[in-house]
Amino acid sequence: MASIVIFCTGVIAGSSLTTEIKAVLSREVTVRYGGEVQHMKDGLGNPVYPIIYNGTTYLPIRAVSNMLDIPVAWDATTKTVILGTEEKPPRSVLKFVAKTSDLASKVTDKDSLRVKDSSGKEFVYNDGISYRMASGVWSANIDSSYKAKIGGTYSKLSFDVYIDAFDNYKDDEFVVYVYNVDTEGKLADIRVAAGEIKKVEDIDITGVDTLGFTAKCVKGYGYAGNAYFFNPTVR
Repeated sequence: MASIVIFCTGVIAGSSLTTEIKAVLSREVTVRYGGEVQHMKDGLGNPVYPIIYNGTTYLPIRAVSNMLDIPVAWDATTKTVILGTEEKPPRSVLKFVAKTSDLASKVTDKDSLRVKDSSGKEFVYNDGISYRMASGVWSANIDSSYKAKIGGTYSKLSFDVYIDAFDNYKDDEFVVYVYNVDTEGKLADIRVAAGEIKKVEDIDITGVDTLGFTAKCVKGYGYAGNAYFFNPTVR
């Protein structure tokens, strides 16, 4: 069974952005999903049906989103239908505008993205940040950090950290740091042993505009090797 319906939407600032149409509301069209016939309903639980206009079948968006288990919302101010979440997809920190230093840089050598941990297990990464470490507080200075301007719209940071220490520093302890460059606040400090690959997940970076990455050797004197922040990703 079908019936004729007339749709007409609003006019904005004197210029019509919509058109009145005549369409067919069809109770004969069947929607199947996952091998089962779907009984579409609106937000109040009332039955809703497809419409057919100029040979194209249109389905009610809320009914479809409920069927597919996708969140849906309506922004009345902008007259926007929002499907899914507003959460940004993960993005590599290396994709953002950055400022390097004499100690901090992007990893450009593909061989440096292939490392083995202390047990001999090999890991291959897509990208990374290298930081040339020394001993003492000055090595972890924000001014020397790798600075990535992420824009303040992400909430979590994750990466794998690896310490490639010189032979005479193999038994020492190392610390890598993540900073909020603008406030000079420390977001994380992670202790890592030489040759260790440590997975760091979900550092809170809510509202942070620029991230800083540094590292240091806890003891000793002079340059101690390189710290690597592999696959640094924000989301």
